[in-house]
Amino acid sequence: CLQDAVRRDGQAFIPHLGGFIVALREELDSPGGLIARSPPSLERRPYRMDVKADGSGIESTGWYRASDGVEERDNALILSRLCALQWVVVLYEHVVPNALKERYASEFIDCIIYQLVDQPPGIIIVKSFEVLAKISNPAEGEESYALLSSKPLEGEDEAPTDKLNIPYKQNPMNDENANFALGILEPSRRKMLSRDRGVFASLIDLHSKHQKLLIDISKVIELMCTLQPAEFVFVSFAYELDNFIVSRMKHREKILESPESDTQTIKQELASFAKDLAFVSNFAQQLGIVLFAAPETEQLRDALKDSIGFKGETVRDERRARLFHILLYTFSHNIVAALAFCLWGGAFLTASNFLQKIDPLDVSLMFYLEIDQLIDLIERPLFRHLHLRMLECEDDPHQEGSGAMLFRTLKSIMMILPQSTSYMILKERLTSMARYRQSAVALTGLSKHIDCCSETDVFVKRIVNVRKLHCDAKWRNIRAESLEEPSRLVDGDQRLTAAQQRREWLGYADESEELATREKMKQNMLGNTPKKAELVGVYENLDDMAASPQIVLDENEECKQCLDSPTTKGLIQQFEKMGAGDEGKDDQSNPQWREYWASRQ
Repeated sequence: CLQDAVRRDGQAFIPHLGGFIVALREELDSPGGLIARSPPSLERRPYRMDVKADGSGIESTGWYRASDGVEERDNALILSRLCALQWVVVLYEHVVPNALKERYASEFIDCIIYQLVDQPPGIIIVKSFEVLAKISNPAEGEESYALLSSKPLEGEDEAPTDKLNIPYKQNPMNDENANFALGILEPSRRKMLSRDRGVFASLIDLHSKHQKLLIDISKVIELMCTLQPAEFVFVSFAYELDNFIVSRMKHREKILESPESDTQTIKQELASFAKDLAFVSNFAQQLGIVLFAAPETEQLRDALKDSIGFKGETVRDERRARLFHILLYTFSHNIVAALAFCLWGGAFLTASNFLQKIDPLDVSLMFYLEIDQLIDLIERPLFRHLHLRMLECEDDPHQEGSGAMLFRTLKSIMMILPQSTSYMILKERLTSMARYRQSAVALTGLSKHIDCCSETDVFVKRIVNVRKLHCDAKWRNIRAESLEEPSRLVDGDQRLTAAQQRREWLGYADESEELATREKMKQNMLGNTPKKAELVGVYENLDDMAASPQIVLDENEECKQCLDSPTTKGLIQQFEKMGAGDEGKDDQSNPQWREYWASRQ
C-alpha cells in the first residue's frame, strides 16, 4: 500500500510533495455533499491504480487509492473523500518538514472547511475536524504560542497576584492576555492547542457568507471541544469574532468617509454592516447554548462559575477573571447571552447596571423569546446555586456576587417582560424569596455609584458600547430604507442626527421652533384658541335682518376690526337689499337669490 510506503520512507517522498498537494486539493475542492454534487465530481474516477510505491504518477490528474474493491457510487465518493483526508494527515506527519508544516496546513484549512457548504455526511464532518486539529497542532521544535513553550512554575497558580507580572486588562483582546488566561489549562491540555487561529477565522468567514449554516454551528463547536480544550476554542472564537467586527467597522468607515461613495453605495454598506452584526449576535447565542448545555464544556463552566462574584487573590483567580473578560467581549453582542454569562460568572452588579441602560431598540420579539429561554434555564438544576444565593444577605450588598444584586437583576428582568408565563414563573420565585430576605430593607441604597475604571465599570462599559454599536447599525439601516439621505458620520448618536435633518426637511429653524409649533397645533386641536368674529342668524333668518340686524360679536378688538372691514359691510348690505324686496315670495323664485348664489359658486 502506498500509505505504508510513505509512513516507512517519508523523507524519500519530499520531492513528490507538490504533486500530492495538487491531487489532494483537486479532491477536496470539489463539491462533496450528497445533495450538491456536480457532474465533474461524479465523472471523476475515485480510484487510481497507476501510482507506484515510489510515488511516481502522483502528478497525474485524478485521485488515487491502492484498492481493487468496487463500491457503489455514493459510498465511493464518501470513501474517496475520507481517503483524501487521511492522506493529508499521513503527509503532515511523515513527509512535510517541520519548517513547512505551517504553510502545508494553510493549504488545506479553507478547502476542508468549505466542504460544509455542501452539507456532507456526518462521518466526513467528523473526519475533517479531526484532520484540522492534527495539522494545526504544532510539532515538536516548531515555533508556536509563547504559552505552549513556557512551562508553568510549581505553585504559580496559588501565588498572590502581586508576585507575577500580569498583563493589562482594560482591553484584553490581544495574544498576551489570551496566553495569560489560557494558563489555567493543565500542561497536558496545553499541548492540544493550535499554532494559530486560522481554522476559527475560516469558520467565521464561511458562516458569515452562508448564514444558513448557523443552524448546525453548535454541533461543530461541540465537536471542536472534543478535539481541543474548550477554553481555547471559546477564546479563539472570541478573538476572531472581534477581529471580524473591527475589520467590518473599518470598511464601513472607509465607505462613509469616501467622497466617491454615492447614496446607493452607502445604503448597501449600512445594510451589510447591520447584517454582519446580526450574524455575530446569532453566533454568540450559539456559543452560549454550547457553554451551558454541552457536556464537552463542563471544565470551562467550572472555571467560569463565580469567577467574578467570588474572586480570590491568587494568580489562578486572576486567570479565571481574565477568561471571563475575554468571553464577555463576544457575549456582549447578544443581550440574553450576556445576561446568562454574567449570572453564571457571579457578575450580578454588572448585569444589574447594564439592564438599567438597556436601549429600546434592543427590546424586540426575538429578545422576549430568548428571555423566555433564559428563565427556563435559570429554573433548571444548572443554576440552582443562584436560588440559594438570593437568600444570603452580605455585609456589602454593592459587591458583584451579592445576593441583593442578584435579586435586583432578576427583578429588572421581570419588569422588562410582558405578563406572560415566564413573567409569572419569575414573579413567583422572587415573591417567595422576598419574604425571606425582606428586600425592602436589604435593597436600600443599591444605586451606589460604581468606581471609575473598576472591574465592574469595565464590564458595563463593554456591554453598553457593544449594544450602542448594534442599535446604531439598526437605526442606520432603518434610515437607509427610508427616503432620507443616509448620514456619513461615523461617530455620534444617529437618532439625534436624524431628528435635526427631519427639522430641516420640515422647515424648522431649530428645536425650539419645532416645539413651539407643536404646542400651537396641540392647543388648536384641544379648542383652546381665541374665538373669531362670528355672524349669527345670517343664513337662517335672512328676512329678520332688515328689521333688526343683530350681530353677536366677541368683546375683543379683533372682532370689531373684522366687522368694520369693507368685505363684511358689503355682504351685510347685500343681505339687507335682498331681504327688503319681494317680501313673502318663495326664496327659490327670487332672481336676486339666484344671482347671489350663482356668484358664490
